[in-house]
Amino acid sequence: MTRRILIFLLMFGLLMLSFLYLAMGDKFISFCQIFTSPLVLSLRLPRLILILALAFLLSSSGLLIQTMTGNPIAEMTTLGMSGGSSLALSLLLVFGGFTSFAWNIVFSVLGAALCLTLVIVFTARSKFQPTKLILVGTSVGLFASSIASSLSFAHNDAASYLRWIVGSFSAATWGKAELAWLFLPVILLLILVFSKSIWLLSFGDELAQSLGVNIQRIRFLIIAIVTLATGLSVALVGVISFIGLMSAQIAQIIEKKRFFVILLLSNLIAAIILVFADLLARNLFLPYEFPAGALTLLLGAPFFLFLVLRKEAK
Repeated sequence: MTRRILIFLLMFGLLMLSFLYLAMGDKFISFCQIFTSPLVLSLRLPRLILILALAFLLSSSGLLIQTMTGNPIAEMTTLGMSGGSSLALSLLLVFGGFTSFAWNIVFSVLGAALCLTLVIVFTARSKFQPTKLILVGTSVGLFASSIASSLSFAHNDAASYLRWIVGSFSAATWGKAELAWLFLPVILLLILVFSKSIWLLSFGDELAQSLGVNIQRIRFLIIAIVTLATGLSVALVGVISFIGLMSAQIAQIIEKKRFFVILLLSNLIAAIILVFADLLARNLFLPYEFPAGALTLLLGAPFFLFLVLRKEAK
């Protein structure tokens, strides 16, 4: 199967899954009424558009951070960044209140940046050895998440706990969808402009530097993009774990040479997984809704173990 056929099949599968997503729910909407139904236009369509935006943010971040670190199990969750965003949002809730959604994003990005900085400081002496990077990142993330959980419950706000610790799309709105898509062109443009330099990092610092890559500048760019994507995604829907890890790794198993193809495959795979996860989340326990982030955890945990065992077997 050629890459073009596979990409076409993934696009077609995502399109069909999207129609199914819009049709299914506590009330089934026929396909001929999808784009005229008030229920779809006001609730399901903005939710789907937000999911597609989050799939891009999560998958692109996973691919970038894995390329930079050379670690196949690195992503925003395993590097502690998601936990940092959750903690920052909890602190804002308890001590500052909700002044505006813009402040949520600012605090979320700062929280992600702080935790990533701690991970970098604690692993610098080992030259960011992959195993230590993940152990430190996971520990920092869990510590931050535990404090965020305690603060949310102490404030008697279980809804915020579920929204920030276990991500959900139940609070999706047109405003959130538009905000997410507002950042996408900027992030995509930065990735495409510096795609050659980013991809050269995967071959090692010495080779990349010998080919004229400014290592420090590209690393700073990747960290900035991933931090922004983490803070934005957690502020919008909460922590959605393992999407970046799974999609980036599956894409790199399929394609190993062309960065743009890997990025496209990663985005499509992430979108399919995330739409499918939220479709199940909305319909498994009707009339109740299951957090989509909990389902991605169920999918990601065995995949994470598979990657660890695969890495040890090499």
